[in-house]
Amino acid sequence: MDLAHFHTLRTAVQHNAVPPSTVALSSLEGELRDMLLSSDLFEEVEVEITDNPDALVIALCQFKPDCSEDSIAASLEQIWNDRVRYPFWEAHTTIVAPEHVEFEGATRFSSGGHYATVHLVAQKARIPAQRTPV
Repeated sequence: MDLAHFHTLRTAVQHNAVPPSTVALSSLEGELRDMLLSSDLFEEVEVEITDNPDALVIALCQFKPDCSEDSIAASLEQIWNDRVRYPFWEAHTTIVAPEHVEFEGATRFSSGGHYATVHLVAQKARIPAQRTPV
């Protein structure tokens, strides 16, 4: 889904649902963190809760240098669909660029339930330079 269409859908769900409780948001944050850490694709993972309705859960990751950006994007979509998103409704978009993958998602718990939003940025980890012999 293109970015503009995603932002339109996210705004619509925000106007028609309430934000999650602290407990629900903490659960989503923990699930995202656990899935990213257990995927074995990332060297560093930081996941936090914010008060920004467009990004209630944010994540910053560094993916391993031998992983392609396309494979990381596909893995993030699978993590989102399999374990993180709510079952009732979701929309997401992924931006893939050299050494950079950005994922934005919005999801709603039920027709009368709360929504949640996620913004994740993954950057390729740098391979440390080899020291030359002295």
